[in-house]
Amino acid sequence: EFIYNCPNGRLDKKNFTDIYEKFYPNGKVDRYCEYAFNTFDRNNDGTIDFEEFLLSMAATSQGSIDDRLGFVFDMYDTSRDGLIDQKQLTSLISAMFDLLGTSACRVDCDPETLAENIMAYLDINGDKKLDKKEFIAGCKNNDSICRLLAPNI
Repeated sequence: EFIYNCPNGRLDKKNFTDIYEKFYPNGKVDRYCEYAFNTFDRNNDGTIDFEEFLLSMAATSQGSIDDRLGFVFDMYDTSRDGLIDQKQLTSLISAMFDLLGTSACRVDCDPETLAENIMAYLDINGDKKLDKKEFIAGCKNNDSICRLLAPNI
């Protein structure tokens, strides 16, 4: 399908978003695609070539659970400092809710409160930030959090 959608061998952000829209027709994919595209585009040239695409697909579908969750963490670590703070967590939860559509969230579920609760649960050292180790351990130990933050793992 990659070659069909990208005969020149490169997938730009618009085409990438269009593909996600096919898989999530009831959701708003833009914000989530921003996270995913920036992670898949490993050389930061504004496109995803076939090798980058394959490496990213393999990272999320093969390997150990720790490796796959580590890849997800890297996708969400938008500041690239090895940490996810509460603001980043709130933003990514909002993006996940947008992606999955309104049915994914109960009426009483707001991303900011949910991020605060997840942070309190996962932040073992109490610094109000999640490092990769805390993120991986938390997702492995709580199925609900894992389904929200890493639904395809």
